[in-house]
Amino acid sequence: MTRPTQPGWAKLRRTDWIAPGLAVVFIASLAIPRLPPGVCFEDAGDLQLASATLGIMHPPGYAGYATLGWLVSRVPGVDPAYMVSLACFTAGLTAIWLCMLLQIRLGVSSWIAGAVGLALTAHPRVWSNLIVPEVYAPTLALLAGAAYLLVRSVRRGVRRDMLLAALLFGFAMANRPPLLFMLPFFLGAWWTMRSRWNWSWRRWGFSLVLGASCVLLPSCYSVGYLWTRDRPDIDHNYIEQHNASFGELPDSSAGWRAKLDRVVWQASGQQFRSLMGTTRLQARIKLLWLRHELAPPERQDILAIVSMIVLFGAVITRRRCVATLAILSGMVAGSLAFILLYQVFGQAADLLPLLFPAAVFAGVALSSIIPRHGDRPETPVSVGLFVLATVTCIPGISYGMRDGSESDATEFLEQVDMATLPRHAVIVADWYRSTPLRYAKHVLTKRDDIDIIFDTGRWQERIAAMPSRPAFVAIPDEVVDGLTLVRFRNIRRLERNP
Repeated sequence: MTRPTQPGWAKLRRTDWIAPGLAVVFIASLAIPRLPPGVCFEDAGDLQLASATLGIMHPPGYAGYATLGWLVSRVPGVDPAYMVSLACFTAGLTAIWLCMLLQIRLGVSSWIAGAVGLALTAHPRVWSNLIVPEVYAPTLALLAGAAYLLVRSVRRGVRRDMLLAALLFGFAMANRPPLLFMLPFFLGAWWTMRSRWNWSWRRWGFSLVLGASCVLLPSCYSVGYLWTRDRPDIDHNYIEQHNASFGELPDSSAGWRAKLDRVVWQASGQQFRSLMGTTRLQARIKLLWLRHELAPPERQDILAIVSMIVLFGAVITRRRCVATLAILSGMVAGSLAFILLYQVFGQAADLLPLLFPAAVFAGVALSSIIPRHGDRPETPVSVGLFVLATVTCIPGISYGMRDGSESDATEFLEQVDMATLPRHAVIVADWYRSTPLRYAKHVLTKRDDIDIIFDTGRWQERIAAMPSRPAFVAIPDEVVDGLTLVRFRNIRRLERNP
């Protein structure tokens, strides 16, 4: 079988690497000095802790991310938490690089693609995820890689690219199950190959089975990881910690059925099941929130203009490559479906898979609007647009610069000074502070004699069962009737009344 050459997949020239390379260097020069030097608060600290200890994060567990994080955190002489931050930043930068590269492949000027990549970086959500080590930047990198490889497979007829795309998408979906909403659109893009490849139904069936195996393989690994690591002796086991607070799960030592129940509870995210579902009013509120997240109220006119450009770019993209439109539309549809169904406002409502397609469509639209000089897409206007984006994105990035420093828990842990706390101490903490405290316990100080209790409203009962152990509370403004809390460093010590 001969591989057909298709339009809509431009060959890269040497000059096409200049603008994306400059954009990457510029972003890295701003971001790397502002990465948190150590462990972070909240979910970011959870990822760093699970990576350093090869543990289990909050549902659905993020087994693949914890495994990769453990590998990159093995660098000797460097804080594992910082290596995880650097790895997440690299993943986010890779997603931006693929965003620019996909535009160039669709015939966009490299300077326009670079300008769009810089504009995408300036969005607070994107920049914040570059700085703070969360799971969302790696997810976007996997999705972007899957989209790029699948489009290349459609245009060039290389099955290897299709299998690699399936593997990347499966890896992302195993760690972020809501990506299942996007799967039909990726399958639709794959199905467009039928008119380009003169395959028999037998070869199509074999290709489908092979691709499905690549998609499901990471999920099998995630289940096996949770099964293996769900033990009481693991330093960071969210399942065990949750069960110690709520007691709603069987013990891991109660047989294989109990172990299976715990793994299913974790992998399916049953803890957050009550937050799934929506009504007409809730959907309307979520759409209003989304509009505010995409652009503040004083810039809604700019949002309207950008939306029109994005829609125009989607139309042009369809003419150049139907598979690209299918995949990017799937990312938009899947993101909107999850945002509307998941009644959580904030970082957990991931906007990155929504912003990535918008950037690609915007680049395609701008390349159609800006006039060319013959067959050369580079013009003084496109180069000027890149320079303008470089200058104007710095004020937009300023929000993310503050966000990175606010997430850093280094100073908080230095004031706690866990290494000098009394032996067999007990610390009650909220989720925000519990993850860096556990990191200090297991990674920085190896204080296995200290217990950290996640605040569930029942912590007084657990403290009462430990009358001889020094107790501390790391929850600001916590007021407890009948108990005296005395200031101790930057936390408070519980004075047990006789």
